[in-house]
Amino acid sequence: MDNNEKIGFHKGALDCLLKERSEFSRILSIVDALIQMHTKALLDSGVDIKAELEKAQAAAQNTAQGNQNQAKDEENFVNIDSAIKESKNNF
Repeated sequence: MDNNEKIGFHKGALDCLLKERSEFSRILSIVDALIQMHTKALLDSGVDIKAELEKAQAAAQNTAQGNQNQAKDEENFVNIDSAIKESKNNF
């Protein structure tokens, strides 16, 4: 690939990425507007958003801790399997 082709390739890639970034920014602004709309509707309905957020964060934290414990259990299970295989090989 000669130098002009490389330059053209990189210019085209940058043009495409800039357009994608612009579209992503547009979508993000729409999502932010929807979040604000739903937040306002919940506040108008008397929902304590801070309490709900704390509940959601606590639930996410519990899930993360559960996943860590599950990973440790799976790791121990793998260690048990390898120990069994090793003991079979020794006999």
